[in-house]
Amino acid sequence: MPVIHSRRSLLQLSAGAVAIILATLAFARFVHEPTAPPQKIAAQSPAPTLNCVFYDLTHANIVVSFDFAVAFPDGAPPRFDLRSQAMRDGNQVFDAGERPVWPYALDDDGAPAITSPDGAIRIVLFALEPSARGVAFVDAGLRSNEYRNLDGKCRQSDFGDSGHASAFRVPTGDAAQK
Repeated sequence: MPVIHSRRSLLQLSAGAVAIILATLAFARFVHEPTAPPQKIAAQSPAPTLNCVFYDLTHANIVVSFDFAVAFPDGAPPRFDLRSQAMRDGNQVFDAGERPVWPYALDDDGAPAITSPDGAIRIVLFALEPSARGVAFVDAGLRSNEYRNLDGKCRQSDFGDSGHASAFRVPTGDAAQK
């Protein structure tokens, strides 16, 4: 009987070895089988913004700040949608649901400027960089009877990422009226 027992053991051992080899080959094929390349998820650029802060004459205190969302309609100058206007004390100047659009144009000196809808406030953007990617800081001047002439800084974000730098070139003065 011992012969039968060892023969059965030998068959079981052989069957086990074959099963392990087949499992290893199947696993190796599965692991090394080429897969489709990973699809890149397109990162959506953040919407362009312009944030401006204007200081008192000593440059020690903020008098007023403006926060704009910038849109680039096809074939038209950029739109500056006022998201917030905050005074030194933190008070908002308009209701949260209201979003006045400030038109963009070049002023008489050829400097880029945006103007409030009623024309009472004008922000002159010295050395605006429409093609700048990411964040850029530009000097700005606030022209207004209410605030007088104040110096400040504007932080432009993601203008160049929008691919609409040419939209900032608009005619000035008489050429704009034709």
